[in-house]
Amino acid sequence: MEEDAQAFIEELERRREAPISWRTYATWYGNNRSIFREFGVFLYRCKDTFHFEDFERTPSMFGISLKPKKKLEPFIKYENSFSSNDVDFTRPIPKTIAFKATQGSIELTAIRQASLLDKAFRQMVEMVVLKDGTVHFFELMDRKQFVNELQKRNEEE
Repeated sequence: MEEDAQAFIEELERRREAPISWRTYATWYGNNRSIFREFGVFLYRCKDTFHFEDFERTPSMFGISLKPKKKLEPFIKYENSFSSNDVDFTRPIPKTIAFKATQGSIELTAIRQASLLDKAFRQMVEMVVLKDGTVHFFELMDRKQFVNELQKRNEEE
């Protein structure tokens, strides 16, 4: 299993022609283009670019594949990236609000700053707003680590 992960990382580095300097897994992903991935994406950094991609998920229990009761839609891989220089701002928001934004049922301008109660009692995602108006939502395992990676762009310039 560890060898598979290492081979995967090496393949990504070959494809991006740069070493991966940081990586994490976002357990949920969405954007303002009606795309969301319920089971998350692999998020990583090469040079000043953050890349992310999802994987086909086979339902399993204790390592045993489960056969779904209903027919599943075919898996369509999603990959995207953004430069750290293209990030306008980032902030935590409630996941329920992010989900509504991915569906287009809430305007991005109506998304308010998360309150202390939100942060204490609701699932939070990181809203990453790019200068071109694209918005990504990542449910990160460690928000501070991601924010630190984004701030490195200012130190490197």
